[in-house]
Amino acid sequence: MGGDCLKVIRYPLRGQPIRINVAETKRDLRAFYEFVKANPVMGLDTETTGLDWWNAGYGFRCRLVQFGNASEAWVIPVELGPPFVDAVKWALDKAELLAAHNRGFDIHVLEECFAISAEMLIRKTFCTKLLAHLVDSRARKEGGTGLKLEELVPHYICAEMGEKVKKSMTEIARRYKVKKADIWPIVELFDDEFLLYAGMDPVFAFRLRQILHPKVPARSKQQGLIGWEHRLHWVTYQMERTGYLVDEEYVRRRIDELTEEEHHWKAVAAEYGVDSIGSNAQLVEVFTALGFKLTKRTKPSTNHPQGQLAMDESVLTGIDHPLSEAVLKAKAAQKKRTTWFEAALNNRDSNGRVHATINSCQARSARMTVSGAIAAQTLPAGTGYVRHSFLAEEDHVTVTIDFSSMELMFLAADSGDRRMLQAYKRGEDLHDITATQAFGPIPEGEAHHPKRKAGKGTNYTVCFGGGWRAVSGQWGITEGDAKRAVKGFWEAYPATRRLANACSAEARKHGYIYTVTGRRILTDPKRPYAAMNYRIQSSCRDITARAVIKLHEAGFTPWMRLVIHDEIVFSFPKGRARDLGEEAARIMEFTYKGLLIPADAEIGERSWGSVLDKEDSKH
Repeated sequence: MGGDCLKVIRYPLRGQPIRINVAETKRDLRAFYEFVKANPVMGLDTETTGLDWWNAGYGFRCRLVQFGNASEAWVIPVELGPPFVDAVKWALDKAELLAAHNRGFDIHVLEECFAISAEMLIRKTFCTKLLAHLVDSRARKEGGTGLKLEELVPHYICAEMGEKVKKSMTEIARRYKVKKADIWPIVELFDDEFLLYAGMDPVFAFRLRQILHPKVPARSKQQGLIGWEHRLHWVTYQMERTGYLVDEEYVRRRIDELTEEEHHWKAVAAEYGVDSIGSNAQLVEVFTALGFKLTKRTKPSTNHPQGQLAMDESVLTGIDHPLSEAVLKAKAAQKKRTTWFEAALNNRDSNGRVHATINSCQARSARMTVSGAIAAQTLPAGTGYVRHSFLAEEDHVTVTIDFSSMELMFLAADSGDRRMLQAYKRGEDLHDITATQAFGPIPEGEAHHPKRKAGKGTNYTVCFGGGWRAVSGQWGITEGDAKRAVKGFWEAYPATRRLANACSAEARKHGYIYTVTGRRILTDPKRPYAAMNYRIQSSCRDITARAVIKLHEAGFTPWMRLVIHDEIVFSFPKGRARDLGEEAARIMEFTYKGLLIPADAEIGERSWGSVLDKEDSKH
């Protein structure tokens, strides 16, 4: 404690003392005001009762708001009421520049809990997660720095101390004898360890911005990628806030069906002596008694230095017995129920909407992902089964717009391959062309080549960086046909081979490639052949990102619901759906090196799933 009775926590960070000031009373705020006046650039963070910001007023609340520079932070307990909330509002308005990690969450919190203008905050807040992605987009498992704060702090700031502070909430939860997920609403507001954890976050955010901004490649800066990613994030932020209506009746029916299915298969498993399908020990014991030889083991651990006999999906799939079938089907029903339907039902706000997280810059290629209440990346393809859970507004219909064969068309334009470009400009079937090159002419009287599936599988697989093994395994093509088809692809489109070689050479020489938008993608030394795939995937992502930004500029944001790879889902007024769909598609289409990459709209009924249920659906 300082002599003026202000609560102060001091923490050494690489030999430099960090001072964390805690405003416990209105009188303490005087010094906070002086701090803000002297620091026009600050780090920003919030501490809340959970992640469900949309439930503010219904259990969710913001407890602390923190500001900081490289060596000093202020913790403001907004949970104590208006004087502290007013101080935060004043500070946010006064600040010229802010840095926050994963800024979307903090801005959602401040807008929802305190009616602070999100647009004002977005304009002045750098997201250090976006900066980190522009420096190194690889996940930790890919050899990169990762994008989470607990990954970046040890790498860029201080390995030992950074990791210690970020893990402190786990220790606090143990002290309170609760799980980490349950500690946030119950930890005492002025718990010293909690205040240390909270106070260090804005210091980390401030320092990360200082460290990362200079590390963003000059080419990326010259081509405006920092502003580009922040503008895109503002659009996806608004989509998150709008949310997506849930069809409660439909969702409850699916939950009941899957619960019944799960119970049925659990009962079958119980007949063989398995009371808990999640118990490795029970499954190993029963299958061993049934005469099955089990060899696969889990990873070694402290308690099991040699690992344990495994009972994962790959093991169960390889066992031909009614018990393995029952366990697999019971687990599948349980996973569908919890991941798809209960996640939607349990995460609704008071208006019946879910607010999924749209990660606007996520994969190594920067591909957007959707997580949370709508696990978009896991939804089954070609069916509206899960998508029927989500509804357009009343008197609206769902319209989806996506790019047709974007990756292949981009490859054609980027490589300049004459045969591929000719096919697109003449409206020829590229899959038939590949099959013809590999297997000979289309038989007389046939509309398509009998080996067209091999041609199609090869076109897409090569575009995604795969070889003949991937063609065979993913498309059900025989090994011989897969080899011939891949050989035929490179022969039919020789310029694509030259592009692939150029990308691989760039990756070998530098350890990275640049995309057409100036994005640097670090590559794997042992996989230089994947460089062309990264170039294609990342550039196509940026075509989609451009479309999102252009749609926003044209006033379409209130109608946009989700972005999933190269598709955007809209809720349009029923009477205007066709006109708006055509206009949005025109905005989205993009010409690259003289080749038009078109966007096509499909109009459904009210549910998202209705688009996929149409007889002529492209999905």
